[in-house]
Amino acid sequence: MIRQLSIGLLGIWLVSAAASASAFDDAHRRFETGDFAGAAVAYEKLLAAEGPRAAVLYNLGNSYQRLGQHGPAILAYERARLLTPRDPDLQANLRLSRKAAAAFEEPVNHPRLHAALQFLSRNEWSWLLVGAALFLGGLTLVLGIMKVPRGGMRRIQMISAAVAGLVFVVASGALSLRGGEEMLGVVLSENAAVRLSPFESAEVLGSPGPGRTVHLGEESGGFCYVEVPGTTLRGWLARGDVAAVGLR
Repeated sequence: MIRQLSIGLLGIWLVSAAASASAFDDAHRRFETGDFAGAAVAYEKLLAAEGPRAAVLYNLGNSYQRLGQHGPAILAYERARLLTPRDPDLQANLRLSRKAAAAFEEPVNHPRLHAALQFLSRNEWSWLLVGAALFLGGLTLVLGIMKVPRGGMRRIQMISAAVAGLVFVVASGALSLRGGEEMLGVVLSENAAVRLSPFESAEVLGSPGPGRTVHLGEESGGFCYVEVPGTTLRGWLARGDVAAVGLR
């Protein structure tokens, strides 16, 4: 009975994997034949059905970029960068897209620290944190039930514990410093207008432009409060004109 159930589950997984590969190939064919709008729709459907995948997000960004929709393109690239921060092709395309939209990233106060924090994805930092915690816990358990060794073996264990502890501290610090990423968004629309209050009739204060990174605040009546880094522009954007970078 268990064997039959396992075979059935394997069959379902294989069918699902085949369907996913077929949908991805179909989207890729649309892109290759110049149907960038159709490709974008197909990639969006894949993401809605299966959740975020770096390859799909990267191709989605390429599709939007070919359509001249810089805001959605930059959003897709930024989301892909959360999963694969060291992909050189992704980084190059993101720079090109930001240049085309004149939506350059704001300079950071500590560029070396920023680069170090961004070198690994948040998932990778999380795995390092969990791995270090499990190692320290296992080592503590082993030392608690066994006699403490002497000589070279003891030194090795002490060094291993110190390294694991350092990794734990660095990983937890990196995740803490990157916590603000949850409040980052990208402006999608070329005509997005920042308003004084969350109403269509409210005074327009300015337009940040498509692809611009903004800090997200509270939401009210279909609007989201935003602050544009490096400027004094802040106010309310229509919810459809901005999207959070963070993956959910």
